[in-house]
Amino acid sequence: MLNMVWREFFEKNQPFHIVSRAVEERKIFTNKADCHRFIFQIYAANLGKPAPNLWRRDTTKVAEALLQGEEIPSGFIIIEHSPLVHILSFALVVNHYHFYLVANTENVVPLFIKKLNIGFAKYFNLKYNRKGTLFSSRYKSISVQTEFQSEAILRYINIINPLDVYQPGWREKGLENWKKALNFLENYPYSSFPDFIGKRNSKILASDKILEQFSLKRDSISENTFREFTEDFLNQRLKMPDEFFLE
Repeated sequence: MLNMVWREFFEKNQPFHIVSRAVEERKIFTNKADCHRFIFQIYAANLGKPAPNLWRRDTTKVAEALLQGEEIPSGFIIIEHSPLVHILSFALVVNHYHFYLVANTENVVPLFIKKLNIGFAKYFNLKYNRKGTLFSSRYKSISVQTEFQSEAILRYINIINPLDVYQPGWREKGLENWKKALNFLENYPYSSFPDFIGKRNSKILASDKILEQFSLKRDSISENTFREFTEDFLNQRLKMPDEFFLE
């Protein structure tokens, strides 16, 4: 279970699982435009900040390019520093998001999360004519210390949580169709699942060199246990509840 941490020290190169939720369980990732904007904000916050006067349709195109592993024009981002964090895995899930990441500089994770959340909140509030905080000020984090934890977090982020988007309530009722569920996971762009089955090479994730340091090199995962585990997992969750999920 995730522990609520108020003043976690984020050591350089120590993996962490981060969860940040919208206030009042507000649904913030329900359409492509908002999801694409958040993807763009991830990339921008990690390197600096978005350039001024960006058009929404342009940031959507940039986000799509980032997800497909393409280079983007320099005019969209003002680069101020090297990457604050290396993202090992991610998922957007209706009212919250997950990261599995490591700090590139000691104790810099809070700065990255702050920049990301504030930047997206400004966009979201302007678009929907609202005011106030969008994300809870206290996100959850857990230090990942073992290979077992790493594998569990990777599956939790890329399989269990996106399935909540595909079929709400599946954890209690079981999946309706495992093949359709697998197809959803393979094509849901707002998680790193497509990257780990070799279908994509998103620039949101750390380089293969960094991923390999944490035993997450994409081609080895797709060829071995990750896809096999997913198929077995989905088969076992047909029309049956499971009480052994991380919370």
